[in-house]
Amino acid sequence: MGRIVDLLRKDSLIMGIILGFLFPGILFGILKLIMYFIEQKTGPIDLVTNSKLIVLSMVPNIFILRYYLLKLKYDLTGRGILASTFVVAIIFTILVFAI
Repeated sequence: MGRIVDLLRKDSLIMGIILGFLFPGILFGILKLIMYFIEQKTGPIDLVTNSKLIVLSMVPNIFILRYYLLKLKYDLTGRGILASTFVVAIIFTILVFAI
C-alpha cells in the first residue's frame, strides 16, 4: 500500500495524464455497470445517455486537480490532469456534434 501512495505522490506530467484518464474511466465503467443493472430490472432508460455519463465521469478530475495543485503544490501533475480533461472534452464535443 505504501508503494501506491509513494507512486501517487510524484510531480510528473505523465502521472497527471494517467490520473486524468484513469479516474474518469473507472467512474464511467461503474456508472455504466449501474445503468446496466437498473435497465435489467426496469427496461431501457432513454434519459441517461453515454454522453451524459461521460460528462458526469469527468467530475472527479476537478477534485483531483484541486488536491494536486493546492494541497501538494504539484504543478506538473496538475497540468497533466488538466490536459487530459481538455482532450476528453474535445473528443466529447467532436462526437456529440458530429452526429
